[in-house]
Amino acid sequence: MESELEKMLEAYKPLDETTVVSSAEKASRYLRKQRLWEAIRQEIKDYPKALQMKLYRASHPEKAYAAYLRQKDSHKQLKVEVLTHYGNQKLACVQCGEDRVACLSIDHIEGGGNKQRKGKLRASTAFYRWLKREGYPEGYQTLCMNDQFVKRFEREEHN
Repeated sequence: MESELEKMLEAYKPLDETTVVSSAEKASRYLRKQRLWEAIRQEIKDYPKALQMKLYRASHPEKAYAAYLRQKDSHKQLKVEVLTHYGNQKLACVQCGEDRVACLSIDHIEGGGNKQRKGKLRASTAFYRWLKREGYPEGYQTLCMNDQFVKRFEREEHN
């Protein structure tokens, strides 16, 4: 037997149909959809946040995808801003001049990046946010991955 939540989610999906003729019908459908989603939210309020988000994304795929694209764009802008700062105001490797964003990353000049990565700043976006929030502390530079690996090899640094 279907749970009450499953029934509500199934009823919510067809309210997106675009075969509405009049604006009054559109408004009515919008209000029904809004009320139903409020009921769904009340039903799932005690669920873990991750599960709530999963249900939201499944019920609102177009909004979830738009949010994903906005977030992706914002992460790329942040990365470009941080790499430009540590690349001596150029979006390029400070050693060889490589300028493809996909090839660039932040290098800890004195090493020790592995220790920092194992802490709270695991994801690159969290690290870039931290660098910006801290006012771009010294001790970092923009290097391409080739130069990063050469530097690690020459210093005999191993993870």
